[in-house]
Amino acid sequence: MADKIELKWYEKKQGIHIKQKITAEQKKIDADEKQRRKIEEKSNSEKQQKQKKEKIERIQKQQKKNFTAERISSLFDPTGIPKDAASIIEKFDDIVSSTHPLNSKQRALLPQQIAALSHNLTDQRGERRMGYMNETTALSAYVHYFLWWNLVRLVKLFSNLDKSFFDFKEECTFVDIGSGPLTVPIALLLARPELRKKNVTFYCLDISQQALSFGEDIFLSVAARLETTSWKIIRVKGTLDSSVKDKADLVTCANMLNELHDDADMPPDFLAKKYTDRLISFVDAKNTKARILSIEPGDPRSARLVSLMRDAFIRKNFIPVAPCCHSETCPMDGKKGGKWCNFAFAADNAPADLKRISEKADLAKERAVLSFVAVEREEQKEENPSFITMRIASDPIRLPGHRTGYYACSSKGLLLAVTNQKLFSGELIKVPAPRRPMPTDTKSGALIIDL
Repeated sequence: MADKIELKWYEKKQGIHIKQKITAEQKKIDADEKQRRKIEEKSNSEKQQKQKKEKIERIQKQQKKNFTAERISSLFDPTGIPKDAASIIEKFDDIVSSTHPLNSKQRALLPQQIAALSHNLTDQRGERRMGYMNETTALSAYVHYFLWWNLVRLVKLFSNLDKSFFDFKEECTFVDIGSGPLTVPIALLLARPELRKKNVTFYCLDISQQALSFGEDIFLSVAARLETTSWKIIRVKGTLDSSVKDKADLVTCANMLNELHDDADMPPDFLAKKYTDRLISFVDAKNTKARILSIEPGDPRSARLVSLMRDAFIRKNFIPVAPCCHSETCPMDGKKGGKWCNFAFAADNAPADLKRISEKADLAKERAVLSFVAVEREEQKEENPSFITMRIASDPIRLPGHRTGYYACSSKGLLLAVTNQKLFSGELIKVPAPRRPMPTDTKSGALIIDL
C-alpha cells in the first residue's frame, strides 16, 4: 500500500510526511473494515433473530395445534366487566368523597387507620369486637380500603359467572347477610347490567345500622352515575339468625362467616351445617330456581368452611354451579395436608389511587384471592364421558423436565394438568378424556393429564 501512496504538492507544502499519510490511510481502511464487519454482524444478528422468532412461532403453532383442550370460560376475565362499572371502580374514591367527605386531617390519618383495622381483622382478630363497624373511624377506614378492594374482587367475579345464574324474573327479592356498607348489592349493580332493569327488592342485614346507612348512600350515588333506577333497598339490623318479610330468589353472604367462625367454639363441620341451614331458610322451599352465593377470603381456614358448606348444600338438594364443575366429593377440601380451594388474579390492574393508599398503609397487594361456592336448585347435568371438564385452581407449577403443571378440580378428583400453554386460576377447561388410565402424581396424589 505504501508504494501506491504519494504526497500531493499541497501536502508537502503543509509539511506532512509520507509516514503520516500512510498511517492516516491505514486508519481509514481499518475504520471502513470495522464498519463493514459491524454492518455484517448486525445483518447476521438480525437474520439469526428472525430465524429464532420463526422457530418459536413454529413451536407455538405446533403447541397450539397439540393443545386439545377447549377454554370454556374464566372467573376473572377483565373484558367481562362492563365499561361503566370499570370506570366507577377506577375512581370509586370520588363517590365515597361525594357522600362522606374527609377533611385534610382525616385523610392524612386514613392510612394509619386502615393499617390498624387490618391488624384488627387478621392477626389481632381475637381481640376484635363484632360491632367494629359501629365505630366511625373503623367504618371510614373499611369503606376507603376494604370495600374498594372487595369491589375489585367481586365485580370481576360477578361479571364472569354464567349469565344463567342471574336469570331472574322481572320482580325478584334478594337477601344479603352481613351486608356491611352494601358491598354485594353495589358489586351486583355494577357487574350485571341485566339486573339493573329489574324490580329488585334487596334486604340488607347487618348488626351495624351505621354501616348500612353509609353503604346505602354510596349505593344510591353509584346508581345515579349508572343512570339506572335504583333497586328498593331495605336495611335490616340483624344477624344470620334474623328473618325478613319476603322469601328470597337469591341469598348472598360475603366475608362474614369467617368472622363468625373465629368467634365460635364448635367444630367447622357443625358450623358449616348451621350456616347452610340458615342461608337456605331465607329462600322459599317451593322455589325451584332459588340460588345462594357464599364468598369468603381465600385462606385455608375459610376455604375449608366453604368446602364443608358445599357438602351441606348438596345434602339439601342444592347443586354447586361455580366454581365447581361437578357434584362429586370435593378434591380440594382443605383437610390437613391437602389442597384447599381458592382462586386468585393479579392485582396489577387495580385502580391507581387504591394501590397508592394501600402502599401508604403498608398493605400493598400483588394478588386478589377468594374462596366461594354458588349453588342452585337444579338437576345436575351428567358429564359426557368422552370429555373431562376441569377448573384450574393454582398458579403454574414447575415440574421436572422443564414442564409446567396446574392443579385442577374435576369429577375425576384432583388433576395435575401438564401443558405448554399458559393457563390462569379460575379458567374452566374441557378436554377429551384420555383413552388410557391417567398416572398419579406421587407428591399430591393428583391424576396427571396432558393437555
